[in-house]
Parts: sequence; C-alpha cells; structure tokens
Amino acid sequence: MNELNETRRLHKSYILFPLFSVLKSLLPFFILVVLKGLNWSAIPWYLYAGGIAVVLLPSLLYGWLKWRKFSYTLQEDRIVLRRGMFVREEISIYFSRIHAVQTQQPLIQRILRIAQLKIETPGGSKEADGVLPALRVDEAKRVERWLYQKRSEAVVKDPAAITPEQQMETSSEETGIHGEYAGIEGEPGTESGLGSAHERGVDSRLSRVDGLEVPAPVETEVPVQQEPLLRLSAGRLFVGALTTMNLPLLLVFATGTYSFADDLLPDHFYRRLVEEAGSLPAIWWLGLIPLMFLLAWILSAVLFTIKYAGFTVEREGGNISIVSGLLERKKHVFSPTKVQAVAIREGLLRQPFGYAEVEIYVLTSEKEKKMMLHPLLPMREVNELLASIVPQYELQADIAKPPPRALWLFLRWKLLIAMLVGIAGTIYFGMVGIGLFVLLPVFGLWGYARYKDEGLNIYGKQLLIRHRQISRLTVLMRRPHVVTVNAIATSRQRARSLLTVEATLMVNRGGWKATFLDQAHAVAVQNWMHQAARHAVPSKI
Repeated sequence: MNELNETRRLHKSYILFPLFSVLKSLLPFFILVVLKGLNWSAIPWYLYAGGIAVVLLPSLLYGWLKWRKFSYTLQEDRIVLRRGMFVREEISIYFSRIHAVQTQQPLIQRILRIAQLKIETPGGSKEADGVLPALRVDEAKRVERWLYQKRSEAVVKDPAAITPEQQMETSSEETGIHGEYAGIEGEPGTESGLGSAHERGVDSRLSRVDGLEVPAPVETEVPVQQEPLLRLSAGRLFVGALTTMNLPLLLVFATGTYSFADDLLPDHFYRRLVEEAGSLPAIWWLGLIPLMFLLAWILSAVLFTIKYAGFTVEREGGNISIVSGLLERKKHVFSPTKVQAVAIREGLLRQPFGYAEVEIYVLTSEKEKKMMLHPLLPMREVNELLASIVPQYELQADIAKPPPRALWLFLRWKLLIAMLVGIAGTIYFGMVGIGLFVLLPVFGLWGYARYKDEGLNIYGKQLLIRHRQISRLTVLMRRPHVVTVNAIATSRQRARSLLTVEATLMVNRGGWKATFLDQAHAVAVQNWMHQAARHAVPSKI
C-alpha cells in the first residue's frame, strides 16, 4: 500500500482458481473411471495431451481474465471493489458501514499459501458483501487492521453513521453505566474494557501502514497487539470430541458422502443393500446398532478434531479472534460486546467429571453465529475463561428450580414411550424384545435428571436459563440483547401454577427455555425483562 486511490490487484495465484474448480467437478468422473478398471496403457499419448490441454488452457485463460478484471482501491472513506469480464460490477463499502473483517484460509488458499479477506456490512448477504479471495497472508492482515482502524475513525468523526447493529455493540455498556439498575447488588455499575474508541480518548495523527499515510490512534490507546489467551493441542481436542457425540457435524459429513457416492454407485446398489439387510436375523440388528454407534462416535471425534485443529483464541486490541481448522483455516474476529449469549454444555460423559464445552453466540451477518470458545473445560474454570474474554458474563451457581409438584410432568411422556417400545419389541421380537423394558428405568432416570437440572436465575442485567434434553445446557444472556420473554403453559399447568419461560435473541430466534417453573419465578423474569419494577431485582430468585 503505497498511497490512497491506488488500484491494486489480487495475488497472481488467483489465476489458478478456475482450474481448481474444474478439477473438483471432474473428480467423480476420474474416480468412476478408476473403479471401472480402464486400461490406461491402451490410450494414445496424444489423447492424454489433448485432454490436459482442453482442461488446462481454457481454465488458465479464464483465470487470467478474471485476475485482470478484479481490482480494489482504498480511498479516504471507503474501499472499492471492481470485478467482472462482460458485466462490470463496482462495489463501494464505506468504512462506517463495515460490520466485521475476517482473514480466512479455505482449502485452496491454504494449498497456495495465501488468504482471503471477507468484509461484512449489517444487513448484507450471508456470503459477505466484499471478498478479496487471494491476498498474501501478511497483506491480508495489514488490510484487515487498516479497515478496522478506518472504521473506528469514521465512527468517531460521524457518530450518526453508526448502524443499529453497531449501536447494539455498546448498548450493554451504556446501560451498565447509566441504566436505572446500575447499582444492582453483585454487579458493578460499569463493565471495564468494553468502551468505544471515542470513550477511551483516542486521538488521531498521521502514521504509515505499509507505506500508506493514514490517521492512526496515538496515546491513550495501546497499539494493536496480539495477546494469546488460549491454545489447544490436537490431543486435547480429540479427548473433548470423544466425550460428546457431534451429530450435526456427522450428519453434514454423511450427507456429503452420500451425495458423492450416489454419483458413482449403480442404481441397483441401494436396492440390493436393503434386500440383504432385510434378510438378517433380528439378533444381528441388536448387535449392529451398538457397533454403528461406536463407529459414528469415533468418526465424529475425528471430524471434530479436523474442524477445530490449531484452535487459538487471541486478543487483538479491543477485539477477540478465534482461529481454527486443519483443511479450512477460519478466523472469526469480533468485539466482546457483540456476544449476545454464552452457552455451557455438559454432556453425559463430561458432567460426572466436572467438564463442559463453552460456546458463544455472536451478532454477525455471517450464517455461522455460534462459535466454539472452549471444547473441554473444567466447570470450576468457566468464570475465569469468561472474565478474560467476555467479562460481562458470569456463571452463577444458585438457580430457581421446578417445585416438587412438577416432577410428574417430567416423567409422564418418557415412561409412556418406554412402555410402548417395550410392548412393541415384545410383540415383534418375542422373548428377546422383553429386554427393551429396561428402557423404563433409563427413561425414568432421564426425566428425573431433567427435573433436577431445570431452572433459571436473574443476576443484575443477566438472565441464566438451564435446560436438559440429553446434555445439560446453561445459557447466559443479558437484558439488552433479549428480544422476547414468554411464559407458556397449558390450562392444566396454569391450574398448578406452573409455567415454561422462553427467551429469544436475535442470534437464536428458536430461543432457550426452562420448563414447569413456579409461576412466581416466571413473573419475576417478565418483570425483569420489561423493567416494570422500580426497585432492584433480587440477585437470586
């Protein structure tokens, strides 16, 4: 970057991108040819040469034209992207509208040792509004820092340009300082370390970023530095993966594998597979199910380790970055004030040993709003982790639980389902199926565990909701981020003064709920949400 308004191009390896795309689409064809046992030696050399030329030359020519027609320019108040061969497209992204900037390394970029830069704006598309797909890694990082710096300066110069999403970043700290509940017991009136650049008294003077003169903050703000907060080894990740079944990750892999195999396997393959499976004795199926579960468990652990390999959390100035991925290296950068919820999940294999995984829900225009913060952490260290990354959240031990009269509501459907499965198994499998009645005590314990773990708590401006399906999930959220709080119940449940509390956020419209709570607790949450009470809400319900 020598000066502003200079037209810059992508890294020349961008020319190879169309070739990689063609090879990817031809991969099923190559595998099919190999499986058919084609005699490669019988093919004349000129057909090999012609085939390579047909694939190589048009792809490289198309890639070169795309590279020549793709440029970007850094201007005083915006970054301008120009692209397109036949239809020229010019995209202007103003610094004040930038929501997030991320440096990533998908598989192709990792192979070529380059990076892509994604620029997001509020209300933009899920694929980001501006993408520079091929930059040198050091250049991508410099542009990323420069864009964040220019965004901060644009907000300082013109506060009216702040978008609603950017306003939400500071909403929690504003209420923390000036809100009517600033003096709530157990919560400080301010949240340190989350102030905006303007509140920290940032001054602006000319400095150089890779040869480019730009206004840069000088004292009172510390220069942007990368401070490692957390690094996890592959062994720790694999142990964390073994203690939970990552079903979503496994389903994505299975769907992709099935789609790929469907193009290669003959049509009669699946029909024959079903016929063979139907001829197996029932006792074989009872043994196959645990084996398939074990294989799926190990496979999900391997996929989890690959997805989060090299897991690192760093502080970059006032932002937090999370980097992970073996095949596709991803980097998520966000402000702590964008974190709308913290989810602490204790699996069946983890809870007895006092371990959990911690996830955060971040307000971003990306499709992926849920991010892993730690895959395997002792529960006693959760608050220490939160204090170092998202200090506005704190895990509280005390919660308001369902009353004893709610126990039957947690048990009834589970016991009924277990009874029906046992009866159906006995009818279909005979004496072997009687063993399915073992589900009765298992499902009974499951319902009782749900009853014991359900609950919620109000702590200042923070709401805690705890719920169990299989794993025990504890969610922390703050009032400025909560969209709705609903109290739900059937007429019979209301007659028992039992309500289900459900809270929704922008990052999770499905919401989180705590079921069959005492009506007084549900009303207290609604009052907390609507700020109906003028007196301080108790720190414990």
